[in-house]
Amino acid sequence: MVALPIGLGLGSYLIVSKIDRSLNPFVDPEYRIAVESRVNEQQEEMLKTREYVRQHMDVLGSRIGSLQAQVSRIKAVEMRISEVSGINLNDFEFEQDPPIGGAQAVETDSEEVDIENAIEEIEKELAIRESEIAAVDFLLSRNTLESQQTPAGWPVEGGWISSNFGSRMHPMTGKKQFHRGVDIPGKLGAKIVAVADGVVTRSEKNGNYGWMVEVDHGDSYTTLYGHNRKNLVKTGETVVKGQEIAEIGSTGRSTGPHVHFEVAKSNQNINPVKYLYKKS
Repeated sequence: MVALPIGLGLGSYLIVSKIDRSLNPFVDPEYRIAVESRVNEQQEEMLKTREYVRQHMDVLGSRIGSLQAQVSRIKAVEMRISEVSGINLNDFEFEQDPPIGGAQAVETDSEEVDIENAIEEIEKELAIRESEIAAVDFLLSRNTLESQQTPAGWPVEGGWISSNFGSRMHPMTGKKQFHRGVDIPGKLGAKIVAVADGVVTRSEKNGNYGWMVEVDHGDSYTTLYGHNRKNLVKTGETVVKGQEIAEIGSTGRSTGPHVHFEVAKSNQNINPVKYLYKKS
């Protein structure tokens, strides 16, 4: 009976001794040390990876904060421009997405997706602000161009009207006739200026007008300045609002120094008075 346990124990020992000792870390200390070393290396790699991700997320978060601050500044400037210009940006509905289609992307609850969504929102906001500012710039440019090309103001400094637009008794003939413009007295040789940007279409001596200048302002507007002592621009020359184009004179059919001023729209003479008092 005693020999049986001894035999079983001896057999078990022989079997175990034949098993690869490297498969049992508790038997082989060197293997245990190698495994622990490898685990430690993996843990260090994980810590490094987490630290890199954390730093990367901090950088992205900082950039997002900076972009959001930039959007806020742009919006403040944009609202100020809108207030000064009188342009209502709500009329443009920039914040309404255009009609589009397509399957909705599957969202995942992860920090990476949150960052991407935040960046997409900021990009969308910046695109909206860019569109609004571009629209304001276009409208302001158009308004400025129109105001510069539309006749406005007096062709002489400190002028007053001595003869109005329309039917009148001509001071030299005593006969009733239609006066196509207004007469504005002034000192002989005083400067006559263009009341809007344009191109000189005529600079010549022309019968009753004497020396005269005609300017085409576009949008079917033209102005005419007559009885000049001297013309200072030539046909085909470009002029800007406020530029001196002639000197007050009394050439042609005239009783004294003044400028005969006409405004025409689509080749039809219109009363210049409202343009004299119009603000540019």
